[in-house]
Amino acid sequence: MRILRPAFRFSIFSLAFWILEFLYQYYLLVPKNLPSALVRSFALTGATLIGAALFSSAIFKWFPRTARYWQYRRYLGVSGAVFVNFHALAAYYSVYDFDIGAAYYTFNPIKNPIVFGSLALPIFLLMALTSTDWAVQKLGGRNWKTLHRFVYIAYPLSIFHFLLMRPEDLVTAPGILLLAITLLALFGQIFWFFKIAGAKHFRSLGSFVGSAIILFVFVIAYLIFNS
Repeated sequence: MRILRPAFRFSIFSLAFWILEFLYQYYLLVPKNLPSALVRSFALTGATLIGAALFSSAIFKWFPRTARYWQYRRYLGVSGAVFVNFHALAAYYSVYDFDIGAAYYTFNPIKNPIVFGSLALPIFLLMALTSTDWAVQKLGGRNWKTLHRFVYIAYPLSIFHFLLMRPEDLVTAPGILLLAITLLALFGQIFWFFKIAGAKHFRSLGSFVGSAIILFVFVIAYLIFNS
């Protein structure tokens, strides 16, 4: 019960945060357009919460005493995954009427950012489904950590998705908040990657994988910039 209480409180918080995002969309940005307000608010809420979850990991390393609040990182991540899945369902229904051909008119992710989002979505969903103590016990700590490191692939994919999908939304108040959280999350990840990998002289498997992901991100960013 003690575990459920903070989880319940955080559920109320995340729901309230989404309601604020929804009301802002529904009354100010896309007045009285319910489908669009739902699609946008789910997306912005989910992406912001996932970014906050990743930034909290960096905070726990910078300030080890805060690590006792580790469960809130889990709540942030799971809540974010729930909302981005709601976003995908709402978009497929209201925008594409579940027409897969219309959604995937091309598989070039630079021309069709839905591809980026579709690659990230199952990773976020799998991580949310395994964000339980039971999953840790069944998978084993090492396997569980390996699985959850896939977030370092999913997160850049999700960033490319929202940067390309509707860049004009990023100059609104919710968009600016999302960008701020995203920059903090990226800074924290990059800082600790170089801190930890550097201590191992960049000779570990994690250093190689992390460097490959960073290179991949720069290549995609270059292709986008020059497209």
